[in-house]
Amino acid sequence: MKSLFTIVKFTVKEYIKKKSFIVVNAIMVLIIIAICNVPNIINAFGSDEEDQKLKVQIVDNENVLNASSELFNQIGLDYDIEYFNDKPLDDVKKAISDEEIDIAISLKKVDNTVAFDYIVKKNDVFSDNETTADIFSNIIKNVNTNRLLLEQNATPELIQAVNIPITYEIQGLEETDGNQNFMIAMVSSFILFFAVYFYGYSVSTSVSSEKTSRVMENLVTSTSPTKIVIGKTIAMGLVGLGQLVGLILVAVLSYKIFIPSDFDFISKILSGLSINISDVLICLIYFILGYTVYAFLSAVTGATVSKAEDVQSASAPISLIAVISFYLAYFTSTMPNSSASKFASIFPFSSAFSMPGRILAGAVTGGEVVTSIIVLIVTAVVLAIISIKVYSAATLHYGDRLKIKDLFKLYKQK
Repeated sequence: MKSLFTIVKFTVKEYIKKKSFIVVNAIMVLIIIAICNVPNIINAFGSDEEDQKLKVQIVDNENVLNASSELFNQIGLDYDIEYFNDKPLDDVKKAISDEEIDIAISLKKVDNTVAFDYIVKKNDVFSDNETTADIFSNIIKNVNTNRLLLEQNATPELIQAVNIPITYEIQGLEETDGNQNFMIAMVSSFILFFAVYFYGYSVSTSVSSEKTSRVMENLVTSTSPTKIVIGKTIAMGLVGLGQLVGLILVAVLSYKIFIPSDFDFISKILSGLSINISDVLICLIYFILGYTVYAFLSAVTGATVSKAEDVQSASAPISLIAVISFYLAYFTSTMPNSSASKFASIFPFSSAFSMPGRILAGAVTGGEVVTSIIVLIVTAVVLAIISIKVYSAATLHYGDRLKIKDLFKLYKQK
């Protein structure tokens, strides 16, 4: 046990002291903080423009409404509106061209109904002119309604009642928790994939780098290959889990500190989710087991090469398995109750990516979870036995990278 602890401590210490590890974490922290400050940056550079109301001139030379600027501004609160009934339209157009105003509306009568021309400096596919024109259509309609009511000697209370906006609530006949959880499920699948794969890949680089420095010879002579493989797997798992938790904490704190309250959309999403502590713990179990499976595969990869630069090419089969498994989990997540999704949840190389999403989406039974975990544990144990046996035979190999047929020969010899 002492030698196992020594290997874990040595591996963790060596990895976290690497400049690449420190630089990557520093960059990730800065990126997280920068992303959380995007709303503040936008507000800092665009607050004046956003707070300034659009300037609108309404020209009613035909006295279609016979209204006032005050009446328009009472209804169109988001705009700075001026109302004219004796202003030349050419002067208004010149004001738009000179960017003195943003919008001009020329009222007219068409078949005894109110109509208008909506005039802007530029009308292209990227503008929101149609939306704004619809808004002013409603504003003008409300002003016209008030005018007609006044002509009919309507009481101020009636006019006020007419202008009160109608409120509404959206009610869904089906539960939406699963749909909301689906977004979290997709995010968790991405996080688990990158965490499981890249931290498992780190086991390969750790083994290969120590072979290059001849550290492995000292390790093999001082302890058993079993403890080396398990120790390095535990060490990189601890580093990965610690790094992942650290970055999540930085993200949460940055979100709480820097995101403005009016931009806090994540809290609104999370408020409708039905996630409990047991779901989080089960996802953590899948991270550990998924990482363990890929870490044992990666340990063999590291032992088959003599140079660190050969790890990437040697890991190609594992990368292919991981990518295929991830996409199997990803595409079946859109139909969590399908047979393909259930298969992805049981298949040991994809279950770590698939099952957490199905759990968060509430589309899995307790029996499926137990079966999936058992299959993962059995797979991890079998791979551990194979990895340790091959590792003990291949770890002192130097020269060209061992091929699969060479590994089978070494495995039989052991």
